[in-house]
Amino acid sequence: MTPLEIRHTAIEATMARFRGRPFAWGKVDCAKVAAFHLKKMGFKISISKAGSYSSALGAQRAIVRMGYDTIPELLDGLGLTRIPYSRLLLGDLVVADGHDGIAAIGIYASNGHVLGFHEDHLGQGLVAVDLKPDFAWSVL
Repeated sequence: MTPLEIRHTAIEATMARFRGRPFAWGKVDCAKVAAFHLKKMGFKISISKAGSYSSALGAQRAIVRMGYDTIPELLDGLGLTRIPYSRLLLGDLVVADGHDGIAAIGIYASNGHVLGFHEDHLGQGLVAVDLKPDFAWSVL
């Protein structure tokens, strides 16, 4: 498969898995979506060290259990390459301010749209949102 086909296939699998599933900390949240997406991109991701959590505070503690202080540090620790927003390609990861004081991870779709959870539509699951991320990472 070409890199674009890999990216497209991973996005399709991620959408199939998470669209329509309401947001739930530790079960259906941006970290779980990102981990699934990265696995579909061929990364060996193990989040078992994070343990379980059911709140924003629990999610932050899970990040610390994995050895990081922030989500951007965690993504850097996975060996992903930070890139400028202008270089985002289909399937790359972005991070922006989230709700409940923890950063949110999204998957770049196209034309400035990011797949993620929106605080006004948490019951809809993964949706396309307009977002200007604070950080971005290439996944290939």
